[in-house]
Amino acid sequence: MEREFKWQITNPADFDRIAESDAVKPLVKSTGTTEMEAIYYDTFDGQLAKVRGGLRLRREDGECVVCLKLAPQEGFDGAFKAREEYECYAPDVRSGMLNLPSVGAPQEFCDEILKSDLIELGRTIFTRRTFQLAYEGCACELAFDTGKITHRGRISPICEMELELKGGSEDDFNALALALQAKFSLQPQPLSKLARMLKL
Repeated sequence: MEREFKWQITNPADFDRIAESDAVKPLVKSTGTTEMEAIYYDTFDGQLAKVRGGLRLRREDGECVVCLKLAPQEGFDGAFKAREEYECYAPDVRSGMLNLPSVGAPQEFCDEILKSDLIELGRTIFTRRTFQLAYEGCACELAFDTGKITHRGRISPICEMELELKGGSEDDFNALALALQAKFSLQPQPLSKLARMLKL
């Protein structure tokens, strides 16, 4: 289950201000930067859209990862999201769909998707700066994304911050997220990259 908070950022310079703050810097265990390009798919008849799901093939510094997201849950805060997420390394989206049941994805649903023709919905191209944090009883990843979303020739910028739970206490994770939101007056980003893509 993926659990994350997502906020929209208006000025990329705010990333450094947040990362260097006394609320974040003491928690940092490691950092990294990854170049990402993702292609989003659905079936011709929109099977993924019908379940509010998403399917993507993402290149992360040259490595390909197929990710299936399902069953979004409503959160207690506009920035919070929780949903089933399954991913595996694969050279293409169909190979990935064949392998996803081995990491817990529903076999029947994957089989139905594989029977259908897949169409490309759009792409995201962005740079992700990551900070692995340890806070009280949880481990989490703080990420800053900058780049663009493309859909049918239209382009929209990406400038957002995410905090994702990697392990440990959900209560401590929620407390950290809400403390950061309050300290930096962060504005929730209620829409995923895919949802914003489809609105272009």
